[in-house]
Amino acid sequence: MSNFPLVSILIPTYNSAKYLQFALDSALSQSYKKIEIIVHDDASTDGTKILLSKYHDPRLRIIHTTKNHGMIGGWNYIVSKAKGDYIKFLASDDLLEPNCVQDLVAAAIKYPRAAIITCQRKFIDDNSKVIKKMGFAKKDVVVDGLAHAHWILTTIRENLIGEPTAVMYPRKIVKLAGAYDATFSQFADFEYWIRLLQFGDIVYVHKSLCSFRVHASSNTSKAILDGRFITEIFKLIDKYYKDRNFVKTYGLTESDRQAVTKLKILDTLKNIKDLVFEGHISQAFRYTLRLIF
Repeated sequence: MSNFPLVSILIPTYNSAKYLQFALDSALSQSYKKIEIIVHDDASTDGTKILLSKYHDPRLRIIHTTKNHGMIGGWNYIVSKAKGDYIKFLASDDLLEPNCVQDLVAAAIKYPRAAIITCQRKFIDDNSKVIKKMGFAKKDVVVDGLAHAHWILTTIRENLIGEPTAVMYPRKIVKLAGAYDATFSQFADFEYWIRLLQFGDIVYVHKSLCSFRVHASSNTSKAILDGRFITEIFKLIDKYYKDRNFVKTYGLTESDRQAVTKLKILDTLKNIKDLVFEGHISQAFRYTLRLIF
């Protein structure tokens, strides 16, 4: 085991005591033993501190801060504390399967050019009931990173790579890629995956190795309700098509920019139309404001 990489499982949390125990227990139950687990309690005001005081494990490091960093600031803070060869996020309301880290490490060792190692994930509800499964492909695959990043930037469709809980990446490329961009919230992970893909390939393990929890108070649910993701779509386009280095790195053109902008406007208009027909007038209005402004 001494020759195997150390994996940092990072659990940022803020007022998530309801779910945190399940997330942390799933991290402590990993079959892969060469791990450090860091929990960052980012100034929680619920029962998080009391809950964490019950845990005593040499692999576990708990950090309490008194000033809240914000979600993305918290992500960057906890990454700065990691010592592992690989970074493995675990959202405080998500779960890892016992073999998650073991299987991702095996893939990383097999494909050392990997910038992202990801897996199929289950979507679960508030009661941990499986809603659906999603993955990058229908079998184990290795995909050229720059090619996939180009596809993302010229289509901006669904996030096939997955949420942070599904992903592991080498800590050595963090200095090259930079920090998570705090001007994004809903798209912060998606945007970061694009930057990581400058430095290697995607390795996908076709196993359900984690669970992503969907509930009313999650950031994803809030972003869908308020339409924040619409603003971030166009912010993403601006970021990558206005920067000459990104344009060159990902092989982007002005015609690509025009095409993807038109595509996303049409997608948003369709969403607004569907919401109106379904009677969600307030949400349709919020989406319209996001598109205009």
